[in-house]
Amino acid sequence: MIRSSLYRWCLAIALIQPLAATVQDDWLAEPSVQLRLAAGEVVVQTATATDPAHPRGLVRAAVFIRAPAETIWTVITDCRQTVSFVPGLRRCRSIARAADGRWEDIEHEVRYSWFLPSIRYVFRAEYHRPDRIDFHRISGDLKDEHGTWLLTPTRVAATTLVQYEMYLDPGFWVPQTLVARSLRKDLPTALTGLKERVESTAAASERGGAPPAP
Repeated sequence: MIRSSLYRWCLAIALIQPLAATVQDDWLAEPSVQLRLAAGEVVVQTATATDPAHPRGLVRAAVFIRAPAETIWTVITDCRQTVSFVPGLRRCRSIARAADGRWEDIEHEVRYSWFLPSIRYVFRAEYHRPDRIDFHRISGDLKDEHGTWLLTPTRVAATTLVQYEMYLDPGFWVPQTLVARSLRKDLPTALTGLKERVESTAAASERGGAPPAP
């Protein structure tokens, strides 16, 4: 047990150390978070109760994925694939794109809960390939949504730290506990689905086989 814990600790240090220049805050530097990441977990932090500047719902999450950043980028920017692993996402389609590929307007239709109606909104994704995507709501049912994807290569070959941060304000009355619970539940599910899809795609590519169908 001690040897196993020591191995996980060393692996965590090897993975997390190159990120000091890119992480906006120090929540990933916590030893307990590092160990959970090294064990393959999706780690989530919500700030709904502690950040008065974000009263509705701020959530951060991270996970290590055994694949290059470019492979992960291809999946998270493909509507055909995201609907297969994002909870509640009923529809995803691109409605506008910059000629140089630096931004894209995407429409989502989401059903957050069985007792709430479907929500439609459009957001702009600003692409900084291959390691960052910033997005913000530009129209639709939500009052506000914005966030960031960060894809950071690690010292372990073909392993990427995926970080996600999102602020959500539905703009209509929803119990605060429901917002927080939904964020805590759905985000790990989405990132676990992303991890499984990307790693199976990478494995299929190494074997020379076909990637999973969208």
